[in-house]
Amino acid sequence: MEAIGFEVLKALGRFFMHPLTYVFIITIFWFGLMRVKRERKDFHTRVEDVIQQLTSPLPAALITAVCISGAVLLLGLEMPVGMLVLWSLFWLILLPFRNARWLSMTAAGSLALLIAPFLPSGGTDFAFLNQWLGDVEQMNLLNAAWLLAILFLAETLLVLGDGWKQTSPAIVKSKRGKLVGEHIAQRLWFLPLFLIFPAGEISGGGWWPVVELTGGQTFGLVLFPFILGFQARIYGEYARDGVKRIGKHYLLLNLAVLACAAAAYYYPLFIFAVPAAVLIGKEVINYLYKSADQRRISMFTRREKGLKILGILPHSTAAKMELLVGEIIVKTNGREVNSQRDFYDALQQNPAYCKLEVKNLQGELRFTQSSVFEKDHYQIGCLFVPDDEYGNLSSRALRSSVVINQDRAELGESEERGSSSRAQEADFYEDSETETNSVREDEDTVSHEDEAAASVDHQNKGEEPDAGENKDKEPDPEAFYNETKRADESGESREQAPDLAAFYREFRETQKAETSMWEPESEEEETESEENKSNR
Repeated sequence: MEAIGFEVLKALGRFFMHPLTYVFIITIFWFGLMRVKRERKDFHTRVEDVIQQLTSPLPAALITAVCISGAVLLLGLEMPVGMLVLWSLFWLILLPFRNARWLSMTAAGSLALLIAPFLPSGGTDFAFLNQWLGDVEQMNLLNAAWLLAILFLAETLLVLGDGWKQTSPAIVKSKRGKLVGEHIAQRLWFLPLFLIFPAGEISGGGWWPVVELTGGQTFGLVLFPFILGFQARIYGEYARDGVKRIGKHYLLLNLAVLACAAAAYYYPLFIFAVPAAVLIGKEVINYLYKSADQRRISMFTRREKGLKILGILPHSTAAKMELLVGEIIVKTNGREVNSQRDFYDALQQNPAYCKLEVKNLQGELRFTQSSVFEKDHYQIGCLFVPDDEYGNLSSRALRSSVVINQDRAELGESEERGSSSRAQEADFYEDSETETNSVREDEDTVSHEDEAAASVDHQNKGEEPDAGENKDKEPDPEAFYNETKRADESGESREQAPDLAAFYREFRETQKAETSMWEPESEEEETESEENKSNR
């Protein structure tokens, strides 16, 4: 027991001295920073802290690490230094691709196991490198195959149980160029595993270890850092359903991998079937799922009625109200909401209190309410698909957008009222003009009827012209000139036309009558009128 305790202490020391331990931790933080940067670009806020990328999967990872360590120690799987270095080298090669699925040790281990038979046994100028190459050549590759199979089984169980948690919402463009939502499932599980190291004071005996050791009957323990990863984009269904669908396919692949590992006890060629099945099978499953998912319609698109929740900020008012991703907000504070502007404007009607009418994932309406505090998120912690093609707005921009839309609505109403009044005036003028035209048509009709009646009377009286026609007859200029010349020579006065003479006589009589009207009847009346004038 003292030897085992001493080996455990040395294993812990090797773990904290190993540089890969800190490389893994820094990598997880790096992925967290990239996630936060993308979320701030899409929603002007982060969903989870950077540290959550490490701490959130840690409980499930530690439980899994204990189980894997127990299985490895029970089977007695020995991993020399050279093989661990080869796994680490392939992991570093895959790091620049920034894909959590490729950064899983199952991918790096598969590549290492496939390339191990083709490595030289030494012959370099570096002694440590020759030592590592020798370890790889001398090790039992069945140990590495079984370790890979166990790691892939653990990865599958983690995907099913923990891979769908804390997915990150994102805004992408659909095939039609519209902004829609999706969820990115990205998890990195940090696992410190106890492995059998071919150098130490522990000795085996009897049935244990199950797999034959290559370093002799004594061995030690090493606590080596491993990392498992998963990444998938869920577009046409909810994140939990999509991740579990992939996990179930992984589980079927595990049956084939474990079968190959068991067959490798009897047929050594099956050792290489294990990494090939893990590496190729995982990529085929993810490719087929992505192809099928992209043919679906996004679960998060703009709606004509209501707002579908794309994401929920932790510890926000929405989280306290137990809102879920995928639920639809129908009314806010009694007002229907069809856009983020409507939602924000409805929240401002009662800044200290919020009551929501929500349609849950089963399509049933439910009511929820909560107090709203001063420092809460301006949309109470709900994230949505943008209202237009310009993306989501910040709190200040959304406030300005609400004011601008209200001004536009008021302006539109005033313009509508003005256009209606102008239309009424135009109708009035059109009616009056129509009425005037109808009167004119009636007058023309009456005049035409009078002319027709006069022509009928003329025809009844005969063809002889009347006196008026003789008067209207044009005089002969030459006869008028001769008569005027004769009158001048004889000194006779020229007579006026009969009608003109009669007009003059009537005019003179009228003048005399008007003059006599204003003359005083007696001297007394004249004197009286003069006195009245003086009095005035």
